[in-house]
Amino acid sequence: MKYFLLLVILLVSNFIHAQAFSNSVMGTIGKFGEGYGGEITFNTNLDEYSFTQIALDVSLSSYTSGEVSIPYSSYTVSYSYFTTLYATARRYKVLSIGAGLLTGYELVNGGNNAFSNIVFLDGQSKLIYGATVGAEIDVIISNRLSVVAKTSEFYHMNSDFGQFTNFTGIGIRYYFFR
Repeated sequence: MKYFLLLVILLVSNFIHAQAFSNSVMGTIGKFGEGYGGEITFNTNLDEYSFTQIALDVSLSSYTSGEVSIPYSSYTVSYSYFTTLYATARRYKVLSIGAGLLTGYELVNGGNNAFSNIVFLDGQSKLIYGATVGAEIDVIISNRLSVVAKTSEFYHMNSDFGQFTNFTGIGIRYYFFR
């Protein structure tokens, strides 16, 4: 009987552990540099105080050179590690910071190097890479949903148009249990 009770306790504690450290997805929209953009993330919680995040970011912006405005967009994928700086009791509000690496593609003027019959672009569409740092404030609104305010700074090492780009937005995170 005591072995049966021990088995039940182990199974229940494993279930509680799975519930506490769930995965989540998040969609965020906001201001991206001089334009707008969005982010979709998949988060894997490692423990109560840390998680990893795979993010797909899309930004639409324009670069102004004199009187000419050049449209460009970037599409990046990043992998980051986040840790909790502050959490309220029962984790209803959580402030996390993180850092990671990114890679993607920067599309300048729709891929056309000739902007008009007079102006030619110095920059070009190409693969970009770099790093990202960010912070998130997560506020629980139900068992499976939370509102997230996020800010991230992207460093695109080889970009011709936006080496440092900030993203600040708001979104919804959905938690699903394993």
